[in-house]
Amino acid sequence: MTALRLLPRLNSLGMSRINELTAGKPAGLSNITSAFQDYASLISFAASGGTKTVETSSQLARAIKDVATELGFPQTATPLAKADFDYRVTILLAGNADLRSGEALRDDVWAFVTTILLPDIVIWRFPDAARDRFVGGIRNTFQRLWIRGLVLDRGAEASDRWALVRELTEDAMAQIFERPSISGNRRLAAALAEGWLRCSGAIGRQNMEDIMRKVTKLIRLQNEIRDLSYLPGEELTALIDAVFLQVRASV
Repeated sequence: MTALRLLPRLNSLGMSRINELTAGKPAGLSNITSAFQDYASLISFAASGGTKTVETSSQLARAIKDVATELGFPQTATPLAKADFDYRVTILLAGNADLRSGEALRDDVWAFVTTILLPDIVIWRFPDAARDRFVGGIRNTFQRLWIRGLVLDRGAEASDRWALVRELTEDAMAQIFERPSISGNRRLAAALAEGWLRCSGAIGRQNMEDIMRKVTKLIRLQNEIRDLSYLPGEELTALIDAVFLQVRASV
């Protein structure tokens, strides 16, 4: 049995303190040793339940930075580079065995990665450096990608395993993953993503933004009346396709 790896964490007070120390302009750190020397009092681990490790976070940060470098970092990122970065890092995070524990569900684990290990990559990806790209949660630069990989992975046996991650637009991702009633339900979120892919194949990705927003509202409404995730697979697929058709007819 493999021991659970406990990852370093940074809470919101620690984030605020680092922002004060760096005058709101966090710079990238060269290695995790420097981070622990500079911010030792702000970093914590779970008190028990596994083995404390900094290596997992360090390896993860290096791998993410390698992807960004291949895509042009530190030069200004193009929209295509940003999209490719999101796609590749999503797959990278989804394949990390150490992130398949409850540790990756912790917002402060991701706050540590973004604020202490990779603030320069965050700013490269999101030049406005909004706080919610550093704070743990659904808009955290890397946590949002990890969640996408978790939900949209079709499985190792699928012929096009990462099609949903590759094809969905950022707006479609936001409609799914920034709506807790959908993103908190893995089966419903994946089914909605598959519905988006089928519809976009019929009418084109460029026509999907308004449709997806209206579809999401209707699905959320129906999900409040009855839990759609309990529907059999074919029935859930048919319902989602019917909603897409209904909205397509109305726009």
